[in-house]
Amino acid sequence: MRLQSKIILLITPVVVVSMVALGAISCSFLRNATVNQAFNSVSMFLARTADHFQSVLAAAFKDVDVIAASSILQQYLLTPDENERYSLLQPPLNRLFSSFRESNPAYYEMRVLLPDGYEDTRVAPPEPANVTEEEGSSPFFQAMHANPHNLFATFFINPDTNRVALLVSRRILLRDLSRESVTAPEQLRGYVALTIDCGFIAEQLRRFKDDYQTSFFLLNRHGRIFYEAGIPELAHVLTPEKLDSLQHSGKDDFTVIDDGHERYFIAGRRFVGDVFLFSVTPQKNLTAASNRLAVFTGIAALAAIAVISLLLLAACRKMIISPVQRLQNAARQFGEGNLDAALFPANTGQHDEIAELSRSFSDMRENLLASQEQIRQLAYYDFLTGLPNRVMFHDFLSRTMARAKRHNEMLALMFVDLDDFKRINDTLGHKLGDELLKNTAQRLTTATRNSDYVFRDFADREPDMVARLGGDEFTILLTYIKERSDPATTARRILEDVSRPIILAGHELSIGLSIGIALFPDDGENADELIKNADIAMYHAKELGKNNYQYFSPSMNAASLERLTLESELRRAVDNQEFFLHYQPQVDAVSLAVVGLEALIRWRHPLRGTIPPAQFIPVAEESGLIVPIGEWVLRQAARQLKTWQQQGRRLVPVSINLSSPQFRHVKIDKLIAGVLEEEEIDPHYLKVELTESILLGAGSEVVRMLRAIKKTGVQICLDDFGTGFSSLNYLKRFPIDVLKIDRSFVMNLAHDTKDAEISAAIIALGKCLNLSIVAEGVEEKEQYDFLRGKGCDAIQGFYFHRPLPPEQAAEFL
Repeated sequence: MRLQSKIILLITPVVVVSMVALGAISCSFLRNATVNQAFNSVSMFLARTADHFQSVLAAAFKDVDVIAASSILQQYLLTPDENERYSLLQPPLNRLFSSFRESNPAYYEMRVLLPDGYEDTRVAPPEPANVTEEEGSSPFFQAMHANPHNLFATFFINPDTNRVALLVSRRILLRDLSRESVTAPEQLRGYVALTIDCGFIAEQLRRFKDDYQTSFFLLNRHGRIFYEAGIPELAHVLTPEKLDSLQHSGKDDFTVIDDGHERYFIAGRRFVGDVFLFSVTPQKNLTAASNRLAVFTGIAALAAIAVISLLLLAACRKMIISPVQRLQNAARQFGEGNLDAALFPANTGQHDEIAELSRSFSDMRENLLASQEQIRQLAYYDFLTGLPNRVMFHDFLSRTMARAKRHNEMLALMFVDLDDFKRINDTLGHKLGDELLKNTAQRLTTATRNSDYVFRDFADREPDMVARLGGDEFTILLTYIKERSDPATTARRILEDVSRPIILAGHELSIGLSIGIALFPDDGENADELIKNADIAMYHAKELGKNNYQYFSPSMNAASLERLTLESELRRAVDNQEFFLHYQPQVDAVSLAVVGLEALIRWRHPLRGTIPPAQFIPVAEESGLIVPIGEWVLRQAARQLKTWQQQGRRLVPVSINLSSPQFRHVKIDKLIAGVLEEEEIDPHYLKVELTESILLGAGSEVVRMLRAIKKTGVQICLDDFGTGFSSLNYLKRFPIDVLKIDRSFVMNLAHDTKDAEISAAIIALGKCLNLSIVAEGVEEKEQYDFLRGKGCDAIQGFYFHRPLPPEQAAEFL
């Protein structure tokens, strides 16, 4: 017999016996609970109804006491003259009765009855009419007259309305002191009687609802029924004999009555006199409800037996049978050398023999897998971030493209490069650069959709994995693309998330990304072509200002070839001295005299003619050629100053632009000092212009070089002021002499109030810090007038002078 069959034979009897016993106990408990609930519900209703009636009766007794004690009624009854009584005293008495009826609408009728039963005074609704004024022979009057107590109450059938009513009366005993002595006994002068509508009792009885068809009867000991609610036929069990025994039992709990055919549960509450409110509940109705619960309990017990048996069997399979089977399978797979197939829990929380054996297997497997994983990590993962590398990414991309081609699906590949990472790496050190790469990888993973694959030189086979291509290059593979615009949504999210400032080693850094997007199958038929085109799109994003994304287009391929050609020709231009300088004058804002020149490089290509700086300077900066070009500009400007000096010209300071690579690759302070010494030029005639890209994240070495440059007498200008993120901090940290307002503010200041306010604020700030202010890009008289009015020191722009060859610029010296 198999192990599973043995366990079933062991479990089934235990579960069945336990659940049957539990079901029987539960059924008995529920049966008793049902009966108790029914009894409690009826008892509470009887108590509430009786309490309500007693409160009404008590209020009526109080009212008749008040009326009986009133001087109006007493004087009325003691006046023997009927004419005087009816004409003078009856009207105020009627008003007294009316006031009580108005305050209590249930008071149907208020009367004064004389000792012989004559209805002397009556206040009641006009309809229906009063049947008789002689009540001496009526049952209620005889009972009231025979009652030894002053207060009296009883139920009766009101002959006026033929409805059940409650009669409450008060005997009036008075002594006529005008005719009798003080010691004479009080004599019966009459009765004050209230007739109360009992509709509130019928309403309460109608409102009661239960599941057991309980009926209610308001009746006296003779079986006279005043009110009934429920099944009228059940009244037969309340015979006078039964009623007499119930009324004299003195118990409020339920009594069982058997009429020979059925058993009934009876309970009652006294209302007044011999009038009781009884409830009658058939036992068969309670039994039916209990039987329904018993059936439900039986079904629940059977279901519980089935569920518990299945759960116990499942637990046994999980804890005993399955582990044994997995161990058996693991041993077989281990023998075949297949470690991946031997996946089973180690049962580390258990201490039985199976768990010990399982742990032994698991330890052996984990050791083998760890060895394999170490080999795999070395081959396929980046050691810095622990993420997959280029090899793994290329493999995954090829397979994903093949699958997409079979299913006619679209893919998107993003090529991501960190902007200015090399500058941060060189300035702040490689250790901080490594931390920045790890942080960026984490942000890329977080910002990518669950169905995307992110790589920093690799793509794993699971969602949201990052891989590294090398250096600061990442790739992101987006799968299941439905629209061409879908990758743009992810790209915007990535740019937003990664651009948030971070703190690394005490430095607050903001990094930008350039993202190129290539789509499969439109932009490449194989992995290498798709990566290459995404790379080209990324470089196009850098050319458009960085920190943006661009889709690949065939024209970019041509542009990429153009860029490579331009870089090659630029190297040749450095060797062949194809560059020349023009000088744009800067004029005093008030006197309009030339107070400075800015040296601007031009490239005279042997085939293309003159190439503007905006076209070749970015290529020179990216390729590193800006370093020799920048040194050429410095030497050429110094030689030109010396030439003008030898010609006896009036010298003015000449500004040259420095770039970030010049601070990283050469000792720029020593180079400037050496060139000025070689050409024998006064340092005060040289200015260097810096952009915020040089100062952003500048370390102590850059600060030292700038201070050394200033110490020689060379002035330092901050170019494009106001366009960066930390310009005010630069003014405090670095030895700045001149601020140049960026042309983007000057261009529209005559039409844009914000540009005008910013320009005015820069001028005011410079004045406060004793800095000179130069505005560049001035092309209109309105711009000049505004800047001069705000106190700008010097103006540079086409409105006064365009960049000029040296011989033409010399005419202004």
